[in-house]
Formats: sequence, C-alpha cells, structure tokens
Amino acid sequence: MTKSTSQIVLSLYIAVLVLLPFSRLSELPILLLMIIGVRGFIKHRKRLMNNQQFKILSVVFFAYFFAIVLSAFDSYLAKKTWLVALASWRFYLASFALILYIRQEQVVLMFKIVAWVAIIWSLDALLQYFIGIDVIGRASYEGRLNGVFGEYHVKLGPVLALLLPLTMIALIKFRSVVRWLSVLLIIVIIILSGTRSAWLMMVFTLLAYWFHHVKQRRIQLLAKGLLIATIMIGGLWVVSPEFQQRMERTMSVFDGTQTGLDFALADRLSIWRTSWQMIQEHPINGVGAHAFRKAYPDYALENDSWQQEGGVGMHAHHWILEILSDTGIIGLLLIGFAIFKLWLFVRDNYHVHYSWAFSVSLIAAFLPITSTYSIFASFWSICIWFIGIGLIVVSKKDGKKND
Repeated sequence: MTKSTSQIVLSLYIAVLVLLPFSRLSELPILLLMIIGVRGFIKHRKRLMNNQQFKILSVVFFAYFFAIVLSAFDSYLAKKTWLVALASWRFYLASFALILYIRQEQVVLMFKIVAWVAIIWSLDALLQYFIGIDVIGRASYEGRLNGVFGEYHVKLGPVLALLLPLTMIALIKFRSVVRWLSVLLIIVIIILSGTRSAWLMMVFTLLAYWFHHVKQRRIQLLAKGLLIATIMIGGLWVVSPEFQQRMERTMSVFDGTQTGLDFALADRLSIWRTSWQMIQEHPINGVGAHAFRKAYPDYALENDSWQQEGGVGMHAHHWILEILSDTGIIGLLLIGFAIFKLWLFVRDNYHVHYSWAFSVSLIAAFLPITSTYSIFASFWSICIWFIGIGLIVVSKKDGKKND
C-alpha cells in the first residue's frame, strides 16, 4: 500500500460528500473507488477476505442485496428493482478500496474535512437566507432553506444532521468558542431548512453527545443548552416567517382531528395507509424494491389526497414501512439481521470518538419517529453508504477496543 494510493482513496471518499449536491456527480468518485477496490481485491484477495471489516461489510451488503433480489421476481416494476440490485454492487466494490487503503492516522483528517464541508455548506446557506441565493447562485426551495442543494431539493437539513456527530467530534479539541459557534451555526441552518425529520435527528445527536461525552458539569451544560435553545427558537420565531409556519403546522398535530394530524404530517397518513395495504397483500417479499410508486394506485383509497392532485406516493416515507411494503417480511428479517451483526461488530471494535460519531449518525438516519428519503433511492442510499462504510473503516481492525 502506497501513501499516494491512500491519499487518493481518502480524497475520493470525501469527494462523494462534496459532490452530493450536484445531482449524479457524486457517482463518479464512487465509480473510481470501485475500480480501485476491484484492483485491490485482485492484488490483496487473501488479506482482504481475512479482514474483519470486509466480513461485516459482506454480511451487511448481501443482506441488503438479497432483500432487493428476492423482491424482484414479482415486482410491480421489475426492471427498476433489478437495476437497484445491480447498482448496489457499486457500494460493495467501492468499499474494498476504503477498507484496504484508508489508514488509521488519516481518520482525524477525514473528520476535519467533513466538519469543514458542513460548516462551509452552513455559511453558504446562511448567505442564501439573507440574499435569496448562495455563492454559486442557487435559489432556495420555496418556504425552505436548502443552500448548495438548490431549488426543489429539500436535502440540506437531513444531510447536515447526518454530519453533525462527525463535526462535533472533529471540533472536540478546538477552543470552546469555536466549537459552540460552529455547532450553533449548523443547528440554526438545520432548523431553517424546515425539515422536521432533520430537527429530530439533530436533537437526538445533541442528547447523545451530552449523555456520552459530557462527564463534568452535566446539569450546568444542559441548562445552558436549553437556555440557548429557548432564546434561539424565540428569535427564529420572530425573524423567520418560514420557521413560524413550520412550527404552526407541527402544532396542528394537537388539534385532536385526523385532518390536523395529516396536515402536521405533510399528508403522510394516506401514504402510510396505502403502504399498510401493500404489506397486507404482499407480506412475504413486498411489491418490489423501489416499485412503491408503481403499485401505489392499486392500493390507494379513492379519496387519496396524492392521487387527487394527480400524483402518487413515491415511497413509504418511513424506513420500516418501506422495507415491509417493498421487500416484505423477508426483507425486514434480512436487514434486521444486518443491523444486529453490525451492532455486534461496533460493540467489539468501539472507538469512544470515531465509532460513536458514525454510530449516532447512522442511528439518527433510522430513528423510528422520522420520515426521510427512500433507502433504495440513489441519493439517500449514497448518504447511508457514506456513513455506514465510515463506521466500518474507523473501527479498529485488530478487534481490540480503543482507549
């Protein structure tokens, strides 16, 4: 393994994140990593196959892959489902390069670069909030703040929420004023993004950090954090009409009516109801991975709000419902098994900072109270892969716990 190869692989891994806002461009560094990974597998097959990281990667990947494949045989959109299964191999093969060539001493640099990306994106979004466009001229989504991700894509909030644990760890040795200002900036942008799932992910991360990393003056820090949060939310309520509208919509969940609940959930109830119908009709292997939108009209009620507006639910908007409706009980068992094995691996190879950051990020993405993107769609699957392979890579290879 040469130092230059290691640097190239790390650069490509970071490039996946940097290019994420620019449509399919993030697929290019994944393709290059895949080429390097296949070449590395050919040259170092025995070493790779004996590697514990490779073994857990294989368990997780093949559980995900077979969940898709077994749903493809009677899929409502078989061509798409088979394509998703085939395309998933790029993540597996690209991961070989990261396992083989990323060195432990590069992990600190990796975290710092990710933190810089999150901070730069947040500053860019703050500029967009005040003048309407960001530094590359991208306008915001109506009623939302989406920074570098541009108009019509409400992705900034969830992505920043995913990167928040990594950023907090990267800044842990910086001066407290730098930590506070940087994290506060990201928090403000996540809130202004208007994506409530990102809010929940963020709150989970902050609580996890307080519980896991704060050992002294815990009550004082919690009180200080709550005071700052109260002032910040009050200030945003006054200066941001968009934030006020999102909060008012959220509060309608308490008006005691199904209409109010559906409004608060952004018309998710009809999608979840339709998803449940699919699960009941196809409990074994679902309607096919990424075929939800094709099956939707057959299971939606006549008064379905999405169809009345000329559209369909694109996916189940909840990862458990999505797995069950798209891949059935088989898919849920396979992916549940993968999650369990990954948890055992992390437990046995835990690093107090690095494993924590990626673990919290991954858990935040799969919180049962959030409604995020499809795990079978390109964008969110890239995000999950980025975090998942990062978790595997930063875990100590020799099976001994880090200090």
